[in-house]
This record gives sequence, structure tokens and C-alpha cells, in this order.
Amino acid sequence: MSLSHLRFLVADVAAPAAFYRDVVGLAQVVDVPGVYAEFDTGGSRLAFYRADLMGQVLGAPAGTTAGDNLVLCLRVADVDAEAARLAARGVRRLTTPHDQPTWMQRVAHFADPAGRTIELWSPLPRGR
Repeated sequence: MSLSHLRFLVADVAAPAAFYRDVVGLAQVVDVPGVYAEFDTGGSRLAFYRADLMGQVLGAPAGTTAGDNLVLCLRVADVDAEAARLAARGVRRLTTPHDQPTWMQRVAHFADPAGRTIELWSPLPRGR
């Protein structure tokens, strides 16, 4: 398990994208205009995603109050196995493992004790 990126949930992706690209000088590695921006930080990545779209994935509003505007994204080898392990340890599940084809990822979501969202993810096999 490794920290792949921090994803901030925002109403407007353009403003933070412009700041971190044009002012801070981070290399933008993913640009889906108006939807998603991702920057290389040399280790993990910094990302910005529309809060309303993350809310659709979670099935509940996201990014609307302090504390729920960040997703800690952990890359794992097997989302289903890790999700089962966390559920068995009593971690509150927000979503069951499922494919997000547009992200090309399999994901599951949990909440830490403070209610912050943790996303487990792994790449989908090609053609799935």
C-alpha cells in the first residue's frame, strides 16, 4: 500500500490548477478541463477534482464542509482484498469495491475515525 496522491475536492478546478501550474510551477500531468487536474510533486501527486462528481461516486455530498474536501488515495495491489480486510477490522465503508471505467481504476471508499475519505484503488486491466 502506498500513498499515490492527495485529491482535493473543489467547486472550480481551473483556479487551483492555474495556481499550482503557473505560480507554484508544478508539472501538470493530467488535465481534464473543468473536471480534474493532477500535478507531479516528485513522489506522490497533488490532484483537484470537482466535488459534485466525487459526490456522485460516493452517493452523498462531498466537498461541502470543512474536513470532507480531501480524499487520501492509497494504491493497493487488490482493492477487493484490502477492502475486505478493512471492513473486517471495523472501518466504516462508504462504497463497496467497484470499477470506475472513466478513471480506469477499481476503487473502494472508507472513512477514517475523523470522517475523512480514504480511497483504495488499483488500475483496471486493459479492456475491462
